[in-house]
Amino acid sequence: MQHALGALLLLALCSCTSSGIVEHPSGDLIGLSSFALAARYGTPASYQLQDDQLQLNYGDELWGCRVVFLLDKHQRVIGVASSGSKCGPLP
Repeated sequence: MQHALGALLLLALCSCTSSGIVEHPSGDLIGLSSFALAARYGTPASYQLQDDQLQLNYGDELWGCRVVFLLDKHQRVIGVASSGSKCGPLP
């Protein structure tokens, strides 16, 4: 149930952009720890704690790409979405 709520929250947060949302169902990212995420992508531009889930925001719409990671209470990635005209596939 929490995964479904987290996914809906993630989509709702990204739905305000004009360029559309790309969901990344990549098995490489789901389950990744926050430490491995930081090693791969660096420090997030911002973050937000919502109940027992953490949202990490990378990039910016002004740069043409924003990527949002949603982490569970064990700090594992449970969802990924990106928006912006310059967003490519996530490694």
